[in-house]
Amino acid sequence: MLDLTPASQHALLDSLRFFVIVFSELLVLFVLISMLVSWLQLKIPKARVKALLSGKSGYMLAAGLGAITPFCSCSTLPMMVGLLRANAAFGPVMTFLFTSPLLNPYLIAMLWVIFGLKLLLIYSIAVLGVAIASGLMLQAFNFQRFVTLPAPANSCCGSGNSTVAVQTNSSVSVSALLRQAIKETRSFLPHIALGVAVGAVIHGYVPASLLAGLSNSNPWWLVPAAALSGILLYVRASTMLPLAATLVAKGVSLGTVMALTIGGAGASLPEMIILKRLFQWPLMIAFVMVVLGTAIITGFSIQLLLGISAV
Repeated sequence: MLDLTPASQHALLDSLRFFVIVFSELLVLFVLISMLVSWLQLKIPKARVKALLSGKSGYMLAAGLGAITPFCSCSTLPMMVGLLRANAAFGPVMTFLFTSPLLNPYLIAMLWVIFGLKLLLIYSIAVLGVAIASGLMLQAFNFQRFVTLPAPANSCCGSGNSTVAVQTNSSVSVSALLRQAIKETRSFLPHIALGVAVGAVIHGYVPASLLAGLSNSNPWWLVPAAALSGILLYVRASTMLPLAATLVAKGVSLGTVMALTIGGAGASLPEMIILKRLFQWPLMIAFVMVVLGTAIITGFSIQLLLGISAV
């Protein structure tokens, strides 16, 4: 039997608690969002979805959709799969994927209350600008070819229509939607479990106090280093912002804190493990680079425009 110290026992229990809570939460979110997407596919024709999320206006609509959906980075995936299956244009869908975890009503409210309107505006403009520009570029370079959608939950041998069997009826059966959503979620289950397990270990064994060790100096490289560190952590934006206020009070610059927040919320290591179910390596690398770019550009913009020295 392992002889664990009190600190090790606390870290282990913290990791296990994190795993159970987050894994359960993600399973529920995946099922509910998959049900919602299936219902929308029955009510809104694919041609209508394709028309809405196409052309230049589709990017703004996708960004707006991302801004009003209070999803974390992991729980945006069922919605993204549904949009792609509905033949929505790839660029706007990627814009939605970038904006959804980084701009939502809860996050916007917290940013406004904790840091004020000026920082909120800089943050929002930077995130929206990079997300739309990245969606345009990824579509222009045909990165859609690197997406591998899972087989529709309702099909045999990996082919067939992905809508539920009740679509020919005038009403939609909730039980049928639930069955399909559960089947859809099963295809992501190993990736969800692995991603949350990695996040749980990081959460339990990497103390947040390590971040405060950067409070004595703010060299120029701290913003990109914070963005990269955020990707290696599993810190949601809504969880990070209260901690961010403490770090700022201890002397860490706002730009550094925002870069860390965007990196962790936009492309955490657990999310990338789940995304690997859908994205091939070229698109995975492009995705990470976009999130890193968003974090770094936003961080330096806040440093510059708010007059906070990065040196």
